[in-house]
Amino acid sequence: MKNSAMSKITDPAIRDALRLKSAVIGRPLIGPKSVNIHIINSCNYKCEFCMYFSPLVHNPPKRKMLDYEVLEGVLEDCRQIGVDEINFEGGEVTLYPFWADVFCKVKKLGMRLVAYSHLGYGAHHLPGLCYADCLTVNFSAITEGSFKRIHGKQASLSRVLKNLDRLLAIRDKCGKPKIVLSFVVYNHNYQELAGFLDMAHQRKVDEVVIRFFKATSEMRDLFLSQEELISLRRSVESALQKPFKFKHDLKKLHDVLSNGKMFDNVVSMPRSSLHNDRLLFYDSTGGDIHCHIGWFYSNIDEQGRVVAPCDNVGVCVAGNVNERRFKDIWFDNDFLHKTLREASKGIRTSSAKWQECRYCRDVAMNKMLDKKVRCAAGTTYDP
Repeated sequence: MKNSAMSKITDPAIRDALRLKSAVIGRPLIGPKSVNIHIINSCNYKCEFCMYFSPLVHNPPKRKMLDYEVLEGVLEDCRQIGVDEINFEGGEVTLYPFWADVFCKVKKLGMRLVAYSHLGYGAHHLPGLCYADCLTVNFSAITEGSFKRIHGKQASLSRVLKNLDRLLAIRDKCGKPKIVLSFVVYNHNYQELAGFLDMAHQRKVDEVVIRFFKATSEMRDLFLSQEELISLRRSVESALQKPFKFKHDLKKLHDVLSNGKMFDNVVSMPRSSLHNDRLLFYDSTGGDIHCHIGWFYSNIDEQGRVVAPCDNVGVCVAGNVNERRFKDIWFDNDFLHKTLREASKGIRTSSAKWQECRYCRDVAMNKMLDKKVRCAAGTTYDP
């Protein structure tokens, strides 16, 4: 199918059907559903749990960001090949000098816009953020004192809450942006989870995502003890009884806490060009999974590298958008397509190549996609 024809396919169901067919035949027929772009790796917060900017990390990365003209070309390519959504991440996205311009461009091109931000700035940023259809806010503390301890001295809970309330008022009036709050759990904040959930409920946010931090050897002291894990599980069990109106992943968190395998068989990964050193202390997949995510989601880091099958697991660097157009990398790259075919057939997290998949955050999505891929291929689904 010619690139120019893909942008004319406006029915989302047809686009997704083409992606399912891509997974079946092992080569892309259309662009991914979403492209995750790390536009800058700088942040003015020093979150204690951050694997790059934590005060516990000795060698934080040097400032790097995507060239504006290159990013514009990527966005134009995405529109041309039928991408539905752009997801901007950092660092802190508003530190990218042209963030408001590229937010606006995504919407002018007719794609959905998702972005991550800490909201720790003046209200003058809010009009630009309202281009986003969905905004995820890192919010891992509930008192002013703990907020500064966890996110750094520059952080201000009162400022973030004011910006959050302004955005929620805009959402109520205009229908967007959808507001998602992210809470990263570790031993210095787990006791604040209940208060955080009550705050999110009171403010009527759209969704809450709770996750563990990406651990490194330098951050071992942030692990929860067995007693703290038990306390956290009880807190989650209590929260599950409450009639929260926002979407949440409390059940997923409870399942991880209840299987009793956290910290069993910890896998240590050395630092590489794609990630800091990693300590993987639980397996969300059960040991193996059919991964189809790479046919639906593509990832570009702040250096311009197209990484597959996801930004969490970089077993394939398919190319660099500073050297080659994104649409050409997506459609004309044997290494990329071979990697995606391998993942679709099934991966085992005991393999050194795929061990990062122990932390798969898309298990439920992959199970759903696997059922659809098998149906599209005319085979029986076996959960």
